[in-house]
Amino acid sequence: MRQAAGILVVIASSLALFGCAATPETDPTTRTGMDRVSPVRAAEVNTRLGIGYLERGERRLAMEKLNTALRHDSEHVPAMVALALIYEELGNSDQAERHFRQAIRRAPTDGATLNSYAVFLCRRDDFDEAEGYFGRALQDPFYETPEVVHLNAGACARRSGQFDSAEIHLRRALERDAELPGALYHLAQLYYEREEAFRARAFLQRFEASGETEPAALLLGYRIESSLGNPAEAGQYVSILEERFPDSREARELRRQIEDND
Repeated sequence: MRQAAGILVVIASSLALFGCAATPETDPTTRTGMDRVSPVRAAEVNTRLGIGYLERGERRLAMEKLNTALRHDSEHVPAMVALALIYEELGNSDQAERHFRQAIRRAPTDGATLNSYAVFLCRRDDFDEAEGYFGRALQDPFYETPEVVHLNAGACARRSGQFDSAEIHLRRALERDAELPGALYHLAQLYYEREEAFRARAFLQRFEASGETEPAALLLGYRIESSLGNPAEAGQYVSILEERFPDSREARELRRQIEDND
């Protein structure tokens, strides 16, 4: 799964790296199933079920399954990471931190765990500490998607105003995946913030060619075309944003911006 505009922590993609996606022959949630599978296997399956509930927005059921997973195997890192992400969504930063720390103590070199924790730190504006964990994630030779780490590190650096570092990370992400939507979007945003509108437009067009459409990208497109003095093209972005995402934060922000300019 790819994520376009935001910093990535996508449950399905990040936790799939832990090997939680297999379908069991025996249901470990039943008494008979419990007797026929190992604790480690039961933890894996309950984690998979918990992630499935979380993807559907059923947090309570997700937490039940993930806590069940940890009762079977108190060392099961994917369940800890998933619980950390749920607590972050619920706004319980202390519990999220505790579960992330537990996971890292048990898997101190695991790239997926380190990457997820780094994103958590970045969203908390702990930029320097986040950078260190992104660096540790990139040192994992078995991590199969380092472009995701570079994308997250680049997005985090851009958010903190470290544009040079952001550009380096985002371009490294594109070296591994030239069509990675998130990297294309963040480079477009970065160049717009640097007042390099033509370069910003080029990367936004590549982002759009990937088939992604997000409110943030449409708002960015409006701003880029407006800065280039292209009212017709800017108006097209307004129309799409109002038609497809009328209730989005970006649509409301754009309306205010247009009113202020009138």
